[in-house]
Amino acid sequence: MSAELFSSYSATKRCHTLSNGDRISELPDALLLQILSLIPTKDAVATSVLSKRWRFLCKMTPNLRFCYHGTKGLVRFSDNVCRCLLSHQAPVLQSLHLKMILKNDSTIDVGVLLGIAFGRHVRELELEVYSSDEPYSFPTSLYNCGTGTLETLKLGHNVLVDVPFPVCLKALRTLRLNAVSYNDAGSVVNLLSGCSSLENLEVMMYLHPDVENFTIDVPSLQCLTLVAADEEYAYFSSYVINAPSLKYLNLKGLIDEESSLLIENMPELVEAHITDVCDVIYANIHGSLTSVKRLSLDILSPLDLTKFPTDIIFKQLVYLELHIYAPERWNLLILMLHSSPNLQVLKLIGEWFRKRDHPHKKWSQPKYVPECLVNRIETLVWNHYNGEVEDERKVAQYILRNASRLETATFSRLDIHLEKRLERLKELESVVWASNSCKLVFK
Repeated sequence: MSAELFSSYSATKRCHTLSNGDRISELPDALLLQILSLIPTKDAVATSVLSKRWRFLCKMTPNLRFCYHGTKGLVRFSDNVCRCLLSHQAPVLQSLHLKMILKNDSTIDVGVLLGIAFGRHVRELELEVYSSDEPYSFPTSLYNCGTGTLETLKLGHNVLVDVPFPVCLKALRTLRLNAVSYNDAGSVVNLLSGCSSLENLEVMMYLHPDVENFTIDVPSLQCLTLVAADEEYAYFSSYVINAPSLKYLNLKGLIDEESSLLIENMPELVEAHITDVCDVIYANIHGSLTSVKRLSLDILSPLDLTKFPTDIIFKQLVYLELHIYAPERWNLLILMLHSSPNLQVLKLIGEWFRKRDHPHKKWSQPKYVPECLVNRIETLVWNHYNGEVEDERKVAQYILRNASRLETATFSRLDIHLEKRLERLKELESVVWASNSCKLVFK
């Protein structure tokens, strides 16, 4: 093809492409609004220059996201956000996310912006402030605004929760407090007491708070996540949880043995994940988990079983996941097997690399076989099964010799050589199994 013919062909192709290139404008408004909601709001606003239709769509976008990176133009940023909120024409503002990285002595009246958002019936509000200066205090006047529409409130990082009086957030169902600061214990109580419909609460602690006692007293609460994000910081000295409707509990990082955790009545609890929690704290809450059906335990320090009541029974428990990274955990395993007569699925996660040189007591076979081993357990999953530690082999053999209802037993170890894998497999197969129909999987 000659240069002239190629040039003519390329020009014709470009014209054809341009004439058929705006396929996106042929999409329905509902889909375009969904697309605009997925991109930064400043980019969505930029499409308003295309046509009157796009200007209309920008004003109807249900989700708005603004981010200030702390360079220049803070006043302009504030004005642009105000202008966008004031021109918003959708009946309900589905969500507003404000993220601000402030430097030096930068200040901005976020209260005005949030007040406009509440006037637009915002349903989900997320506020993140990153600053080396004093925490940004969430405007107290707004705690009683948006009572009819605000369903989700997420406060993050350098935000100060200072609530000197009870609030009124009757429609709020989800509250996330991510590394915020608290003025005092009363601020926590006043905030939570005004959320009469609250179902989901996430509390992630990072900064050193100015309050010793953290009380969660929410009758409507169904899902609670309480996480200490960094062990280098001091946290509250005591926690009190009163949530009689709670169905899901996630506790992580509570490692201070001098702290206390009191959990009151939780008769509706279905699932609980207890991770990186010291033995003292777990001993305090062990008896509060008896209604749970699915339980995951990762306790950091050795357990003193003399601190555990002997009459605690987990009648509803059918799924147990237990992290085993020190042989002292066999005590916890036997305790849970004896306390869970209806257990059907047992999952063990071995992490011996975490405490290889830690001195330990040898595995001691219990005098009585747990009822769940004989009559209930159908599935055994053992991740990171090494088999080189004698105690580990003895526990695996003990389970296989007594689990008469076992249907599948899966042992996995990704970093083991083929010869070792075959050796471990033969060791397991050589056991006289209690179940005649169990399928062994080694991977």
